Amino acid sequence: MRLARLAAMGLAIGVIAGFAIALLRPRPITVSTGVTTTPGGRTSAESDADDQLWDQFRKAEETPVVELRSHRKVTG
Repeated sequence: MRLARLAAMGLAIGVIAGFAIALLRPRPITVSTGVTTTPGGRTSAESDADDQLWDQFRKAEETPVVELRSHRKVTG
């Protein structure tokens, strides 16, 4: 029972420490290089690449699904 309690306390301390480290971590400093960013923090090049991937995904969804199974009788 003591070992389980010790493990639970260690896990709780680890989780709390992880959140504290994540919250207290210094934020990256952005230097203006003339690259525009979107509200999500992505550059315009990343946004364009993302848009292209979504377009490819939408086109793939619009193409008809091909049934690969064949219904042949086995004779022999």
